Amino acid sequence: MRTYYSIYVNGDFWRAFDTETEAVKYRHEFKKTHHVKTEIIVTGGKKSNVSR
Repeated sequence: MRTYYSIYVNGDFWRAFDTETEAVKYRHEFKKTHHVKTEIIVTGGKKSNVSR
C-alpha cells in the first residue's frame, strides 16, 4: 500500500501528493494567498485528487 499526503482546506479534501515535501511546498504557497485552515493528513491506499 502506498502512502499519500492529502491536504485538507477547512476540513474538506483538496489535493493529494506522493511525497511530504511536495505537500508542504504546495501548502506553503497556498497559504500565501488564502487565509484558511489547512492541514496535511497522511493516508494509505488509493490516491484521489479533486480538480478545482
